[in-house]
Amino acid sequence: MSTQDPLLEVKNLHKHFGSVRALDGMDIRVNHGEIMSLVGDNGAGKSTLIKCLVGYHQPDEGDIYWRGEQVDFQNPDEALDAGIRVVYQDIGLADTISVARNLFIGSEPTRGPAGTLDVEKMHEEAADVLDEIGLKSLNDPSLPIENLSGGEQQSVKIGRALYFDADLLILDEPLRALSVKEGEKVLRTLKKTREKGVSMIYITHNIFQAYEVGDRFQLIDNGENAGEYAKDELDGPQQLVESLKYVAGGGDLDEFGDETDVAEGTT
Repeated sequence: MSTQDPLLEVKNLHKHFGSVRALDGMDIRVNHGEIMSLVGDNGAGKSTLIKCLVGYHQPDEGDIYWRGEQVDFQNPDEALDAGIRVVYQDIGLADTISVARNLFIGSEPTRGPAGTLDVEKMHEEAADVLDEIGLKSLNDPSLPIENLSGGEQQSVKIGRALYFDADLLILDEPLRALSVKEGEKVLRTLKKTREKGVSMIYITHNIFQAYEVGDRFQLIDNGENAGEYAKDELDGPQQLVESLKYVAGGGDLDEFGDETDVAEGTT
């Protein structure tokens, strides 16, 4: 597969729940080494789309292509085995165990025929991962994860996916409930991750956060495509605001955030 071809491509995806059309002909693509921001209001279909991508839901119609091959993931484990990892905002860490154990949970390094936990190796490799994602200052991987700030915990989730060689990270509202300062930490981690060639889908309702980190932007409204833009085509995030405002019929878009949600200095 050529790197000129999309890493992930979705064509004409439909999903109904009874009479509710959650997805109505959605198309998306994610290129190699880019962050594609998927932007829409709550209830727009973002979560349903992602659940269809990773096999949690089966679409009623449409095609999904991964590395140029049509796929039909039957469950999230199949997507995980293919190299697609979802990082959720509110789940995925065990509060009472260490940072290192959270990074490797279920796949901790062992030694000897008895498979004894290799604590030294685990801490060494955890320190390397933390360095890679910009958390070098967190120099004690034995700390309980609950001692970390919200932004640091989100970064640990991203580091875990990076360690296990994810090709595509799907980030579901990663800055929700975080302060601007903590959000900056996560955005810096995402940019470092992109530098390593990892592609990402950044899901958010906040246009200004999406613009800060995204290379391309896919707008979704009522399960339908509402516009696709490359960053170099835009003068700034306000164009995305106006596009969604047009789609929403001139409605109030306060729920899509404002400039104060992203502090200066994160680029």
